[in-house]
Amino acid sequence: MLAKPLLLLLLLYCAACHTQSLQLINCNATQLQAVRNVTSLTTLRLHNCRLEQQQLKNAIFLRFNQLLSLELEHSQLNSLEDYALHGLARLQHLSLANNNLSLIKAWSEQPLAALTSLDISFNALIRLPAHGFEQYPNLQLLNLSHNRIEHLEPDCFHNLSHLKHLQLHNNHLQLIAASYFHGLHRLSGLGLQHNQLKQVEAASFESNTHLRSLHLEQNLLADLKFLKDAGLTRLVHLNLSRNSLEQLQPSGFSKNFELQALDLSYNKLKELQNNSFIGLESLERINVSHNSLEHIAVDALHPLSAVFQLDLSYNRLKTLPENLLHGNRQLKHIDISNNQLSQLHPGLLQQLTHLTQLNLARNLLNEASWLQRLAPGLNRLALRVDLSSNRLQSLNLSSLLFFEQVQLSDNRWNCSWLVKHMLRTPPTALNFARSWPMLSAWSVQQLLNIRGIDCFDGQQNRSIVLLDVSAARQQTPPDCDCKSSQESNIELYTLTPPLTWPRIRTDRFDSRSVIIWMLAAIALAFAGLRWGQRYMDRKERSKKLKEIQDKQQLIRVEA
Repeated sequence: MLAKPLLLLLLLYCAACHTQSLQLINCNATQLQAVRNVTSLTTLRLHNCRLEQQQLKNAIFLRFNQLLSLELEHSQLNSLEDYALHGLARLQHLSLANNNLSLIKAWSEQPLAALTSLDISFNALIRLPAHGFEQYPNLQLLNLSHNRIEHLEPDCFHNLSHLKHLQLHNNHLQLIAASYFHGLHRLSGLGLQHNQLKQVEAASFESNTHLRSLHLEQNLLADLKFLKDAGLTRLVHLNLSRNSLEQLQPSGFSKNFELQALDLSYNKLKELQNNSFIGLESLERINVSHNSLEHIAVDALHPLSAVFQLDLSYNRLKTLPENLLHGNRQLKHIDISNNQLSQLHPGLLQQLTHLTQLNLARNLLNEASWLQRLAPGLNRLALRVDLSSNRLQSLNLSSLLFFEQVQLSDNRWNCSWLVKHMLRTPPTALNFARSWPMLSAWSVQQLLNIRGIDCFDGQQNRSIVLLDVSAARQQTPPDCDCKSSQESNIELYTLTPPLTWPRIRTDRFDSRSVIIWMLAAIALAFAGLRWGQRYMDRKERSKKLKEIQDKQQLIRVEA
């Protein structure tokens, strides 16, 4: 009985939803004027609409006085008449993105007091006039990105005391003057990336004491003196990537004691000094990759006591001080790949008990004995190490057994070491990024797909073919000493195979072919023997079954 009323309520709800929102695509002004029941509309979306002379006429939305959201996008609008938005007293969200607007106006006789979000991105704005947004006193989000703005007039953001997020990225700004953001006391997010900024004047953010996120990447900044402004003391995220920074001023971040994420990648930094990061006790993530770092002072990273992610990749580092990371005991992710490190000091990682990722790929490391000197309290089962593309010739494999994964591809392995260790079953955690089929069935298809392991015998590049003969080892005699066999299996690797295969050069096709055909013949012989044995077993079972049946039949006759 309750199903019908519930169904009726659902239908009424869907009908109400349908009447509250309207989307028109490829429309014109006449069709817009012909829309009925506009008093029930709260959302109106107009995309690719062809309006008269690419202009929005005065009071065109006067009938839509209940609108909360208006989107007029991709319609090639050149301008809006002075009172085009008149009557939209309840409007909260307005988007004029992807048009050709070149001038900002009030566009309403009365203030749009309910408007909290305004999007004018992807237009043709060149400048922002003074008091241009005065009719939107409660605006919280303003998107002016992807325009051609070169200059901001003083007081262009006048009366926007509630503004929280301002997007000015992808414009042509060259200077941030001290007066630009004055009065934006509640501003928490500011996007200035992808401009042409060369200078940020002192006190530019003096009144923005609630600013938490500042994006300045992809500009031309050469110094960071503006970071000492009192307005940036609560900054949490700062992106300075892809600028022209050559050095960091001493104590340049001393005012940013709440900063948690700092990106300095893709600059021209050559060194990190002992006083470069003073004041950043709350920093958790730092990226200094893709610079020209050649030297890092011993105490340069010590102020970063809370950092857990460090990226120093793509630099020119040749050595690292032994005590460099002793003050960063919370480190979890370290990336020092693509440098010129030839060795690591054994004590470099001794204090890091939380380490889970260590990337040292594409360096010049020729040994890894420091892996045996990791912190005693470190959970090695959660540690992933990347040592690929170095110059390692051999490793103490027993020190890598309990790691989650170790990447070892593209090193200069010594052939003798590989013969000694890799002919045995390697630990599953080791990844050499090569396909080494271990053959047990000796099928012809597998034999033809054998691949080798690259190694170096002196300066000569060779390849070793690995074959699995574990099946032969498992065929132990029935009177074997199983206990001693189990004890021997506790060792790091299984026993050395009874057959030792010679090194095979990659260009010795004839020798390899002979070996392959010999193995194929052996495989066929074993297959024939197994088939014969199974045939004899089946014949014997059928014979016994016939005898049992004959006996049962004889018993029935006697009965």
